Amino acid sequence: MDQTETKERRDSGSHDITSPKKLVSQYHGSVEVVRAGTLAALVENLTRHDKLDGSFNRTFFATYKYFTSGAELLGLLIDRFDCSPPTLTATQATEWTTQTKPLIRLRVINVLKQWLEHFWSEPKDIDTDRNLRILQSFAKRATDAIGTSATHQLLTIVQRRLAGLDCHRRSVSSISTAPKPILPRKLDKLQFLKIDATEFARQLTIMEAHMFGKVRRDEFLNKNWQKKESSGTPELAPNIRALIRFSNQLSNWVGALILAESDVKKRAQVIGHLVNVANTCCQLHNYSAVVSILAGLESAPIYRLARTWAMVTELHTITRPSVTRYGLQWHRASLFLQLKLPVINHSPGLFLKDLTFIEDGNPAMTPEGLINFHKYTMLASTIHEIQRLKEAPYSLRPVPELQEYLVTQLQSAVDLHDMWDKSCELEARGRDLGNRPWDLYIPTGGMFASMVVACMVLDD
Repeated sequence: MDQTETKERRDSGSHDITSPKKLVSQYHGSVEVVRAGTLAALVENLTRHDKLDGSFNRTFFATYKYFTSGAELLGLLIDRFDCSPPTLTATQATEWTTQTKPLIRLRVINVLKQWLEHFWSEPKDIDTDRNLRILQSFAKRATDAIGTSATHQLLTIVQRRLAGLDCHRRSVSSISTAPKPILPRKLDKLQFLKIDATEFARQLTIMEAHMFGKVRRDEFLNKNWQKKESSGTPELAPNIRALIRFSNQLSNWVGALILAESDVKKRAQVIGHLVNVANTCCQLHNYSAVVSILAGLESAPIYRLARTWAMVTELHTITRPSVTRYGLQWHRASLFLQLKLPVINHSPGLFLKDLTFIEDGNPAMTPEGLINFHKYTMLASTIHEIQRLKEAPYSLRPVPELQEYLVTQLQSAVDLHDMWDKSCELEARGRDLGNRPWDLYIPTGGMFASMVVACMVLDD
């Protein structure tokens, strides 16, 4: 059974950390999990001499901006390095000085390295530059004091940060093992129906994966993707917003592509080809594109095209089963069944939904006035999962002509809400949207897509 207890840390002092060091932990079996605490207690737990909790450290650095600043955290860690012993006997004081304090100092150096190498997201401004120079001075002092390889490494990392260099190694995909692109006969006169669905999905996935790989960890904090910046200030989540914008453009383009065809049979063929693209995206674990395509297919202007969907069914005998409106349901179900597999590369809408629910559903502080670290553990767990998925790059060959075609097409697509008149012009009598014939039609995933993108708000 889980047990919760409150702990008072008194194993080491700090001459500048004066707030009570209260930590609330919960045991899951033999594993201690921090639930809440004062900032002083959390910093002390980060640098304990008798225990290394990697999960706690990752959570702390991924979310520290919720409850402290970079400058304050740096000061607390330096104070922790210089900590003085609590009240002890002469024998205990000697043991603390020779055994405990060196371990605490090494922990401080290592967590500073971890912060700068893997979790550094401080803004590039004068304050950050000043903090880095303070850290550089500290690293030199620490090197003189204990002279370990860790202090030398810390100094090198600080100097790289001061020079504006990245300290994190990124995975690089291997193009040599990528499948050969399936190219259309005429790359200079591209038409959607003449582009192989598999290759179209590959290029779409390459583009989305590139954007997804650029998303910084701090963009997922504080629902930054929903915030509207004032004039002259940098965007808080530019890469997430770019992904959302791309997703919206893809849904709009799906609708525009279908409605651009005046012939009902052509419209049915376009739908069939789009479903084949979605099917391949699903196989590539690009669920973001699957949701976007299905959202476009179930948008009101497309859903109401009764004659077109009837033609899709008639074409069932000469196309793949997944092209039919009934086959579309498989894609929706596959999202639920496969979403938790470790091979999924990205589905940002679902992660944003999870982050929004955690943000809105949990208070920052406990009733006792402690930092609610449980909330930040849940946030960090979701963010770590996103980061883990980014570390598995796709092994696909880009085709510049196809990607340029995609960019042009997506950017020129009008909003789905402006396509109603065009839909009514093509088919004056469509499905009754007020009373859907569920016995004749199975949703393509639009409801699921709506749930996914509910928190992805852009105020352009």
